[in-house]
Amino acid sequence: MTYRTVKQLADAETPEELFTGQWRNRPSVLDDYKPGPPPEWWTR
Repeated sequence: MTYRTVKQLADAETPEELFTGQWRNRPSVLDDYKPGPPPEWWTR
């Protein structure tokens, strides 16, 4: 690993800080199966 990569990993305070670049908003194969809003919200 390069110095920059090690520094980025060491400086991250939360796992979310590691999700940068091209992987940030990438759709998942499981997106179609993830739960949506709860049924109580469907009647609005």
